[in-house]
Amino acid sequence: MKSYYVISSTEGCATNLQENNSYRKDYEAAGYKASQSAALADVILVNTCAYSQQMETRSTDMISEFKKKYPNAEVVVAGCLPKINPQLMKTEFKNVEIKSLPNLVQFSDSNQFDKIDFENLSDKHRLVVKARPIYFAIEKFLKIKFNPLHNIFKTVIVNEDFHLVTASTGCLGKCTFCAIKRAKGSLRSRPMQTIISEFEQGLQHNKKLFWLLGDDIGCWGIDLNLKISDLLQSMIDIQKEFKVVLNYFDPHYLQADTDRLISQLSNAKFIGLNMPIQSGSQRILEKMARNYDLKHVYKTIAEIKTKNPAVAIKTNIIVGFPGETWSDFFKSAWSIRHFDAILALKFTPRPQTPAALMQNQVPETIKIARMAMINILILRRHIWVSISSLFNIETVC
Repeated sequence: MKSYYVISSTEGCATNLQENNSYRKDYEAAGYKASQSAALADVILVNTCAYSQQMETRSTDMISEFKKKYPNAEVVVAGCLPKINPQLMKTEFKNVEIKSLPNLVQFSDSNQFDKIDFENLSDKHRLVVKARPIYFAIEKFLKIKFNPLHNIFKTVIVNEDFHLVTASTGCLGKCTFCAIKRAKGSLRSRPMQTIISEFEQGLQHNKKLFWLLGDDIGCWGIDLNLKISDLLQSMIDIQKEFKVVLNYFDPHYLQADTDRLISQLSNAKFIGLNMPIQSGSQRILEKMARNYDLKHVYKTIAEIKTKNPAVAIKTNIIVGFPGETWSDFFKSAWSIRHFDAILALKFTPRPQTPAALMQNQVPETIKIARMAMINILILRRHIWVSISSLFNIETVC
């Protein structure tokens, strides 16, 4: 019997790790057995990521390393890389088999993270995974929760306690920097009843934590003549105790149904919301083709936090987008005060994206300097959120 080994090149992408389980199920169904290491496997599947040049290089280095170290094994490439940069695959890995992304319907068979995937996370993420049980043990001993630090620890990186439910794949955005849409395509929403049914299945298995996945949760349902607020209300109406994380919610969709979303996201069932603003400069957002008003976003977040102070609101910020001035950068740096957890990403041109062809590309040295500066400010923000959480205590019986 042949054996297989599946590994991800990402630094903790929840969707990518969920896909790993779909691939494993495919191999199991084909009669393969799981191998605990690449060295013992007949087939090595690398589930890739290529949203940035850094992640593309990490993916290609991993593929090359496996091909060199294990010449007798079959190396298979899956994930985003083959669709984001097909030319590279043709020139560098022309003899490598490419496995398509799992179909949307297959995600319902993969509702858990696999602990084996945690072994290959980045050092920073592994540190969080190891520190998490210690932190929760302290809270349990003191019989209190520190908010929003409690939910930051619970949601900042993949957690085996979560039941995964995919709401949709793809998006409706036209971001000038993003190549992911070429890999994932346009929006495909799963029916509401299918999603709610998976929630109820998780509850039947005594799951209390749920991770709602999508490349953009905010646009869920538009292809079904529904809105994300319709889905959130159906989740709130489930008369059982559980907590939910919403992964990747484009701020644009806050403006479409603001009052209803504020009311819903103020519900204590929602403990995590990833809302990537990408830039704190309205001018740069226009160049990115991201259609939302930052003042409205900040006001909405503030109202949600006032009513649901325990919710952990995260964001991503791109540094060094073409044409970004120091004034634009400082606006992004100033914007981090609105969020509990922030990830800064250095802009890298991706194949066949409009941003790659824009004039006024920011020099690499300036990108590096700005990344260093904003990461210092992000660290200060994270420290402040942690300290302020010590004064926002929730007693646990």
